[in-house]
Amino acid sequence: MLQSDTVLSEMTLNFKKTHSERLMPLIDRMLQESEKDINDINCIAVAAGPGSFTGIRIGVATARGLAQALDIPAVPVCTLQALAEAIYAPGVLICPLLDARRNQVYAAIYRRNNEKPYKLETLANPIALSVDDLLAMIMKYDDQVVFLGEGLNSYSGKLEEGFPPGRVLLSPAPFRLCRAALIAISGRSVLYNNPDSSYLDLLPRYLRRPEAERLADERGSTSKGGT
Repeated sequence: MLQSDTVLSEMTLNFKKTHSERLMPLIDRMLQESEKDINDINCIAVAAGPGSFTGIRIGVATARGLAQALDIPAVPVCTLQALAEAIYAPGVLICPLLDARRNQVYAAIYRRNNEKPYKLETLANPIALSVDDLLAMIMKYDDQVVFLGEGLNSYSGKLEEGFPPGRVLLSPAPFRLCRAALIAISGRSVLYNNPDSSYLDLLPRYLRRPEAERLADERGSTSKGGT
């Protein structure tokens, strides 16, 4: 929960299951710990993707429901950009990445300006691609690069091998999670640029189709081909 420039409360659980069972109790506990009422909330920001399809759907659906009930704005935040907000070093490349499975990652490239307020600029938009393709993309730049995000858990070794010594910095464990406070900070900027944001416009932002849909289409195509 963000109030002005102060993080009043934040809760982080790194569990891949039971999002739907844990989310609302965590919101209720966060309000209690902050000594706030749910009606004190004037905007909801949510990580709308990329990321886990199930997690994104649950998060977006919960944000939409709360925003509708409270009659307040709800804004989508790019998960990768929120991760990049944690790095406040002007000039270096910032590359957040998430494991997209199927030997791919979700990634983007950012850099902070060298002048105040050190605004984060996008050099490469979020995309799903192989690690080899990501390395080729980053090789076009000469700057030092900071990698962060949970994709490092699977690909840190390959990333280090792909660059000369000293050019790559791999963030430690705390920077591999997309913290709620970063979503709130990014969401504030989104709301500033889109003050009329409505829950009706809040939708998941997938970079590729959910696996279940892809497999269903493949089964359908196989079935038609066999008739």
